Amino acid sequence: MPTISNETITNEVRRHSAWFLIVGIVAIVLGLAALVFPKAATTAVELLVGSILTVYGALGAKNAFRHVRWNRFLWSLFGALFAFGAGLLLLLFPMTGVLSLTLLVAAFFLASGSFRVLLAVRLRPADRWVWLLLSGLLAITLAVAISVHWPELDIWVIGLLLGIDLIFSGFAAVLLAQAARRIV
Repeated sequence: MPTISNETITNEVRRHSAWFLIVGIVAIVLGLAALVFPKAATTAVELLVGSILTVYGALGAKNAFRHVRWNRFLWSLFGALFAFGAGLLLLLFPMTGVLSLTLLVAAFFLASGSFRVLLAVRLRPADRWVWLLLSGLLAITLAVAISVHWPELDIWVIGLLLGIDLIFSGFAAVLLAQAARRIV
């Protein structure tokens, strides 16, 4: 695996600093909305996941039937129908799916936080890299908190934690954009 120098990463951040700034501001606004309306944010995430799984399952089933003679046809069809069914259940019974989705959000926070920590370590000589590190560590902490307190969590928890994560990652992106613009 080729290594990428810190200078290359810093140059990429500087070159795309406007996008880092825009993404950061949007993340902060969405995070604040999720904090103000945590139940709505939880429901929105659950319905989005349900919609994605339903569409993916329907398209996967259609694709499986286009390749009936393929020796993996039944496995493809089963996977597609499973995704379709899971998505449909999430759409029809959104509150029931929140508990399962809570674990999925914990996995997302763990992966997202880990990637941010690794990126922060790569950016370490850059100004304000520590904010990205703290954002990643916060996401990992949220993942652990969800896992420890699951399934006693209420419906508002996903929205609240998503809001916190969006605000911190948004601030990290804004601060990185500002730092990158100062580099000559």
